Amino acid sequence: FRTVFAALAALSAPLAAHGQTLISEDFTGTTTSNPWSFFADACLTASTAAGVQPSGSGNGQLPGCVAIQSTYNENLVGGQNGVAGPTQTLPDPNGQGALRFTNGNPGGYAQHGAIVSTTPFPTGAGVSLTFKTVTYRGNSGGAGGDGADGISFFLMDASQSPNIGSWGGSLGYTCSNANPPYVGMVGAYLGLGIDEYGNFLNGANWMPGYNGPNAATGDNTALGYGYRPNRIGMRGAGNIAWSWLNANYPQYYPSSFSTSDQQAAVQATCQSGLVWDLSHHGKAVKVTGDTIPLYDYAPIPNAYIELPSTMQIANEAAMARPQATPIFYQLRISQRGLLSLSYSVNGGAYQQVIKSQDITAANGPLPAGFLFGFAGSTGGSTNIHEILCFKAAPATTAASSAGASEKQSAKLESGVQAYFAYYDPNNGWTGRVTANSLGFDSFGNVVLSPTPNWDAACALTGVGSGGTCPTTGVAGPTPAQSPTSRVILSWNGSQGIPYEWGNLTSAQQTALDAGDTSGDRSCEVSTAGVGLFRRRSDVLGDIVDSSPAWVGPPIAPYTAVWSDRLYPSATNPETASGSQTYTQFVTAAQTRTNVVYAGSNDGLLHGFRSGSYDAKGTFVATGNDGQEVLAYMPGAVVQTIHSTTNNVDYANVQYGHNFFVDATAATGDLFYGGQWHTWLASGLGPGGNAIFALDVTDPTPANFAESKAASLVVGEWNSSTISCASSAGGSSCGGNLGNTYGTPQLRRLHDGKWAIIFGNGYGSATGDAGIFIMTIDPNTAATTFYYLSTQTGSAASPNGIAFPSAADLDADHTTDYVYAGDLQGNLWRFDLTSNNESNWAVSPGPLFKTAAGQPITTAIVVASGAPSPGMQQQVMLLFGTGQRLPVTNASPATYASGTQSLYGVWDWNMGAWNSYASVQYASMNASATGLSTANYYLTPSSLTQQVVTVNAATGDREIAANATICWAGQPSCATNGRFGWYLNLPGTQEQIIYSPELVLQALTVNSIVPASANATSCALPSDIGFTYVINAMTGGAFNQVFLPPSAAANPAFSTNPKYTDAVAIAIQTNATGMSFVTTNGAGTRFLVYETNQVDTASNNIASGAQPLNLPANNTGRRLSWIERR
Repeated sequence: FRTVFAALAALSAPLAAHGQTLISEDFTGTTTSNPWSFFADACLTASTAAGVQPSGSGNGQLPGCVAIQSTYNENLVGGQNGVAGPTQTLPDPNGQGALRFTNGNPGGYAQHGAIVSTTPFPTGAGVSLTFKTVTYRGNSGGAGGDGADGISFFLMDASQSPNIGSWGGSLGYTCSNANPPYVGMVGAYLGLGIDEYGNFLNGANWMPGYNGPNAATGDNTALGYGYRPNRIGMRGAGNIAWSWLNANYPQYYPSSFSTSDQQAAVQATCQSGLVWDLSHHGKAVKVTGDTIPLYDYAPIPNAYIELPSTMQIANEAAMARPQATPIFYQLRISQRGLLSLSYSVNGGAYQQVIKSQDITAANGPLPAGFLFGFAGSTGGSTNIHEILCFKAAPATTAASSAGASEKQSAKLESGVQAYFAYYDPNNGWTGRVTANSLGFDSFGNVVLSPTPNWDAACALTGVGSGGTCPTTGVAGPTPAQSPTSRVILSWNGSQGIPYEWGNLTSAQQTALDAGDTSGDRSCEVSTAGVGLFRRRSDVLGDIVDSSPAWVGPPIAPYTAVWSDRLYPSATNPETASGSQTYTQFVTAAQTRTNVVYAGSNDGLLHGFRSGSYDAKGTFVATGNDGQEVLAYMPGAVVQTIHSTTNNVDYANVQYGHNFFVDATAATGDLFYGGQWHTWLASGLGPGGNAIFALDVTDPTPANFAESKAASLVVGEWNSSTISCASSAGGSSCGGNLGNTYGTPQLRRLHDGKWAIIFGNGYGSATGDAGIFIMTIDPNTAATTFYYLSTQTGSAASPNGIAFPSAADLDADHTTDYVYAGDLQGNLWRFDLTSNNESNWAVSPGPLFKTAAGQPITTAIVVASGAPSPGMQQQVMLLFGTGQRLPVTNASPATYASGTQSLYGVWDWNMGAWNSYASVQYASMNASATGLSTANYYLTPSSLTQQVVTVNAATGDREIAANATICWAGQPSCATNGRFGWYLNLPGTQEQIIYSPELVLQALTVNSIVPASANATSCALPSDIGFTYVINAMTGGAFNQVFLPPSAAANPAFSTNPKYTDAVAIAIQTNATGMSFVTTNGAGTRFLVYETNQVDTASNNIASGAQPLNLPANNTGRRLSWIERR
């Protein structure tokens, strides 16, 4: 979830002692860290100092804006505290300023400024640059209604002295056809124009091949893409200035020319791109029959984007910088001259403009060193143009959970691997799935190998000759998996099909209109800029919220004999004569290939092989290589992956980001047709309102084949195709299905059928919250849908449920209740105890309502425990609150506001269950609860608060003294009985967006504390997170829970106060998603996790294994009877 602003980095090996290999600048303060030559109106808004040009070893000083106010000749408006009208509001506070080139409305006309670095930056290893701009407070002038002129960023040959080009549409970079003295930058190599007015790419003639609507009115240079407001574009090398022409072609540009002749010569040369001989009436010079071309800042072919009117560069209405729209830019040139450019609006997803296009043929080779510069200008229209900063940033990030190839014992065994999925938002939104071995250190602590055994991105994409896989270090060449050898399936509305053009319906062909998603790269844009589809560095797309799901030998705790304890006389299909028993199924499938499944925003659910186990349970490394064995593109995605909107069209060269298959799949074993099967079921997350199921029982090449598509794809259902039984939603129930967040549950029900249970998701047409139950006929596998509505939410006040949590209260492997939380903070119980589907029902009202409607967007842990020895077991519902709204192309990820909490709530209303079940739980009569609310629901005031503080030295979350819960129903608690516990998360916006889990009698969950970066700040904080481990029954602290004996023996733990803290309930790990639990030989539990950080030493995602010091589990047990990650 860490889609944070990546700032400017210039990374290469030094060529000379004076070269600089990192430039990092923050213009928000009163001084700069690096030397910059400055021109005209360039100034720092937070400074009052006079300007001093750099010289020798001195950095100099960029002038403060108030120090050169006479140059502006008007009040300086805008900035951090800008107000409407001409009132001066500069200088800005230190740390809240910017580098300014022009003032704004009501003034700011015909102004300009620039800066150029003075220290050469070596180009031997290429350059990687990012910077942040704001444009605001204009007069809404120009054809685009968004002021003028724009900002430029440029790279120039470091062998030339800092200089600048013309103003107006040239933006201080190119020569001009319209504005004397017409000169352009000398030594210019690459210029980026952020052009609200529209003239930066407006040449005298169109670029060859351009046939668009923009008129070529010839503001600057010979070639362009016409006049177009609100455009970002790039120009190449140039030297059109009198000084350079005179020095290189003195016979045609003699020193004897008058000033007017010099200007006329420069103008003519600029407009034609050719050497001109004014002494012969302005004709192009002929030398041996050919004209002499010059570098004339020609546009980089197709390296531009015309922004829609809904996404303006300039925010004309913003009076102050905090209301402006920051735009981030990433520009990269490889050492071979391959150019990439992308941008991000307001912290949203980076959107590609150009990718790995060779510019050396048109631009010439990279010079030995670069100088960097910025410029900005206005003319007859105005805007404030400012630069905030440019800094280095990491390139890789993570957001999904760790997956594990754990055996049923959950102990660390030979061959066990941790699977991590993560993504890179800064390199075209690519993804990786890696497998890392687990082992032990000398003290018995679990450790992860820093180098993965395989990387699925490298397996899919291949590694070129001379290259290496960046994570595994395996040297190329290694072949890519060819599109024709991949097994990719889809859905045509009625059955599974091979994902090949001829198998698609006509409607799907019309919607898709592209073949790039299968991995065919032959039509991607080449380094010469030719091609239909965007160029990708890896075939595997980004994996944001989909955690790896491992399927290996069957591991469910089922026995050969099946019995329903609520209906002991029922006939169970699993035990019918001649049916395969689960024990037989385990034997038959114990050596099948391990496959790791992960959804990706390339539109596919991928399955990667990962070795196997032999009949003795020994890991077999053959096939442990991450090769893709199966992929599925949902039919719903076929309809959306190609779009007429460029930045959400996956194959488009201007693609930003979109979600397609972004949910974690559920896997599990189920029975029908006399046989056991393994199914995978998944939604799409924010990618759409559909759910699909695959039969992944047999992953052999003979079965995982396109010819088996009809049997491998069980089905796909969406809001338009779901029709429910008349007793539970009827034919219109599909309107309750929104984007399918959460992970489905594969469970056995009391009607004798297996089922997929899933939440109705978010954003449905009705706005309701409820759950869907899809039953599977035990003979034919025919499906029937039921919908249980909570009757809450509406289109105007939308609600929804992501995660259903199935609970088996009597350990017969049959679901009795389903618990779920919703977006409005209600906790619900769905009663599935009947063997008649028409009797399934939701509780009359919520069991619990969170404080101020805190959203519940994760799974509920359903557990039982006794508060003290001799007391009856209580059903406890354990969960946290919080919500993350995903990143878009116009905004960053956002989070629920207000304080969020962790809760442990007793389901006290077990009277009906106790009346017919053999396993009994603590219960109360409604009249005895003392609750006055309708339907007797609980609130935080019904619970005991555990007070959490923060250790200032370590950041640990602590409970100094555990509060004692006086449980309702106990004789000593007649007037103040409580029904559980809660604690408030202490971090700013700290919340729970990952599902919790039960480890012995502890509740453990990873929190996130979102980075609090201001979009117009140069600070680059990352999201952080804490791993909580608390008593599930009380919410209190265990003693020294993060320091078990194996950790105490290791000085890395035993001397670190964050681990030795006796009252800590959470430590900072930055873990994302759910951890998985494993143990060492002494029985110590470890939480294995991945983080949102990059291990710079290994170029892999950082991960860890946190040891836990937990007491014996003698009071609690988990009721969600099978938990798969």
